Amino acid sequence: MAYHIQSIDVFVRNIGPPRMDFAIGRGQSLFPEWMRINLEVRLNLETDDGRTAFGCSADWPSFGWLDKRAGVDPKQKFRALLELVLAARQAYLSNSRFESVFDCWWKTQSEFLQTEMARTSVPLCSAFSLALFERAIIDAACRLEAVSFHQSLRRNLLGFQPERIHAELTGFPWVECLPETPLDRVHIRHTVGPSDPLSNNDVDEQSRLNDGEPFTLEEYIRQDGMSYFKIKICGDPESDLKRLDQIWQVTQGTNPTFTLDGNEAYDDIPKFRQLVESFASSNPEMFRRVLFIEQPMNRAMTHDPSLKTAMGEIARLKPLIIDEADGYLHAFFDAVEIGYQGVSHKNCKGLFKSFANFVLCKLRNRDGGSLFQSAEDLTSMPFVALHQDFAAISAMGLKNAERNGHHFFFGLSHLTALEKQSVERFHPGMYARRGDELFLNIEQGQVDISSLQSSGLGIAFEPDWNSMTKLENWLDKFNL
Repeated sequence: MAYHIQSIDVFVRNIGPPRMDFAIGRGQSLFPEWMRINLEVRLNLETDDGRTAFGCSADWPSFGWLDKRAGVDPKQKFRALLELVLAARQAYLSNSRFESVFDCWWKTQSEFLQTEMARTSVPLCSAFSLALFERAIIDAACRLEAVSFHQSLRRNLLGFQPERIHAELTGFPWVECLPETPLDRVHIRHTVGPSDPLSNNDVDEQSRLNDGEPFTLEEYIRQDGMSYFKIKICGDPESDLKRLDQIWQVTQGTNPTFTLDGNEAYDDIPKFRQLVESFASSNPEMFRRVLFIEQPMNRAMTHDPSLKTAMGEIARLKPLIIDEADGYLHAFFDAVEIGYQGVSHKNCKGLFKSFANFVLCKLRNRDGGSLFQSAEDLTSMPFVALHQDFAAISAMGLKNAERNGHHFFFGLSHLTALEKQSVERFHPGMYARRGDELFLNIEQGQVDISSLQSSGLGIAFEPDWNSMTKLENWLDKFNL
């Protein structure tokens, strides 16, 4: 079957301010008006026999996470990211005719990464830009073939060839590694930021939100019944250990499981080792319940061969995974050589890359390895970004996932009335109405995602494009 991309548009959806502040690593996140947006892609795909379908994708353009270069103006980073997105769109339009989705992706990303714009950009920004259109094409192709994403993988309708990414996968029966059926429920791993209030004792009446939703971690546990938690650490062992002890006191009754996320906060290995060793000795029960530590060191240090011995020693105490350092196709492969054991999955870093990493883990573990993937979040907003990420992790069988867009923002308040009606129609178990708004429905710490197995990449209906602004027009309006 041959395909032809007829058109690609990039839209901006205004999402409004977050309901509460949150931090990334050492920095506090700020949300000026020009940053309160989601990028949403609409693509039209046609087959050689004349059938057509739309495909879509979406992501929050989190330049503060993607690009942490010091001394660069935030608006300059933001503008550079959006221009990179437009350049990636043009790259896909230049390869608009193809025999398989994987072939299109492989050719386009290979050519794009050789351009001057991509070569001089932060690798993670290039990955983000390409991934927006990769998902839209996958979504459209699945819709044309009337299959879910999981079915498209099981039948290899996308032409996936993981051996072109990792040569050692040649001849490996990767389809057999996929779950026979996708997950229909996923545990939510609730993000606990460095400044998030933990209990009512942390909140005075002036700082409390009174929007009817939980505000403290204690209140979220009571409402949603969560037992999985992702804790942000800030790079100072003393402060981090104190914070961990406070969280332990609040979560003990939940039979909790934890992960830690450094967001590149540590740039000193002795300090990071001090954190891990002190944590293990001062709170052994909580330490035992930590699955892994995510991206503790800055990305520049992650693939440094001279650090192999030091990182390997720490990894023997607790598994380490990469996230921000996962900016190119072989980043996980290279990190394993340093001592890391895992890699995060995020749709925003590339779907085919994630599935190649998934297969690499299966191959290495068959021979006695202990590699793994985790499901993490880049403030995936409902519905497009969130649904597509859930569809991907359900196909890989990842049973718990970090989620934060559902509580840092106010439910589905950023969607139009038409979209909310469609959400209630197509996903009645996934969302719950509280008052006048819809919210992700978390029961006993889990979300029912069984409704995402329709044709496409988890998207059952078209977004309300008329409510959005084309990216080019939006850039002119804000003069970025």
